[in-house]
Amino acid sequence: MANLSTGAKHYVLMLIPGLLREIDEFGLRHVIDKSHLSEQDVTSLYFDFVVINRRLPEDPEVIDPDLWGDLVHCVQILSTLVNEAAQDDLTVAREQAISQFLPHARSSLKHEFERRRKEGTVDFRLAGIARLDASADHNETVCMEAIKLERQQRFDSMMKINPEGLTRHQASIVDAAKQFARQHMTDPPEAFGLLDLLIRLVDLLKLVLILERSVNLGKATLSGNLTIENIVLGIGNILYREELGLKVSPVAQTRKQS
Repeated sequence: MANLSTGAKHYVLMLIPGLLREIDEFGLRHVIDKSHLSEQDVTSLYFDFVVINRRLPEDPEVIDPDLWGDLVHCVQILSTLVNEAAQDDLTVAREQAISQFLPHARSSLKHEFERRRKEGTVDFRLAGIARLDASADHNETVCMEAIKLERQQRFDSMMKINPEGLTRHQASIVDAAKQFARQHMTDPPEAFGLLDLLIRLVDLLKLVLILERSVNLGKATLSGNLTIENIVLGIGNILYREELGLKVSPVAQTRKQS
């Protein structure tokens, strides 16, 4: 296969153990029941991947270039198994996320509309989006518009992230995310706001790193589900899923942060 980018290699070495942990949390029986593969195939693949994971080095540069194709195939299979096991969870998580974010989103849009109106600009499109409407499609539109309004503010914040406390794999992925954001700020992707999501995740990671340092000083506590690893896995998924042939997003991070 074509040579992987450095960031993608670091992501693979993070993702394999992450997906194995996700299977353990689901339970192998649940994964088998949801999979399109046979019980024998799932069981055999699972234990093969456990062995592979135990032998993976920390430094991607010491891995034989010819092995990366096999490791990517491993990630693709693990991702498929986890996604099949988590489909019901993903539907519920998406609905809950929109519901929880909606009040903030509508308030944000109304504030922005008022700010522009006071400056002499009446944005009828923004006013229309901010109106009360109980339909699911409109609620999602409100949320996505609010996210876009926050993009520049969060971009400025994420670029100031202090990488202290990140592993080598994590730091490489965060550096790649900052480069991606710089390149695409003037031409953001339209497909479900991947740039917006990336910026929010890096900005969230910045906050969690600050909180982690406070925890170490005994000044704060963190939720057990809100971890640096989960957030970086989410960032890596946005950056590298196409390069690695992951047709559906790995959900290790999605389930934990919902």
